[in-house]
Amino acid sequence: MANNPELRILSLLASATEIVCALGFRDQLVGRSHECDYPKGIEKLPSTTVPKIDVGASSREIDDQIKSVLRDADPIDALGVYGVRVDVLRDLNPTHIVTQTQCEVCAVSLRDVEAAVSKVADVEPKIVSL
Repeated sequence: MANNPELRILSLLASATEIVCALGFRDQLVGRSHECDYPKGIEKLPSTTVPKIDVGASSREIDDQIKSVLRDADPIDALGVYGVRVDVLRDLNPTHIVTQTQCEVCAVSLRDVEAAVSKVADVEPKIVSL
């Protein structure tokens, strides 16, 4: 199965990218999150997420930015600190998207993943949440 060329895996979480690679599915990865940087070379894959905050800022500045996003955002999207690049998602046409539901300020939220997928008519991936 690790050599199945029909699998097109998009990982939206750095730890999930490492797990996918450790399980032998590195060649099936077609995209990653903006934070995925291991194993070596993975950063060459297209990034499908984008932070709505300055991730290079100090801890205090990041905290202030997150509070601002939470305060100013639409209540339905209040925890959306990261966004999904729908154009890249469409181009990658993944069969599987690996994400998480434990922390909506740690990575792109499941709600945002589902919303992005719904905007791409020809993409119907299986969403796997860790």
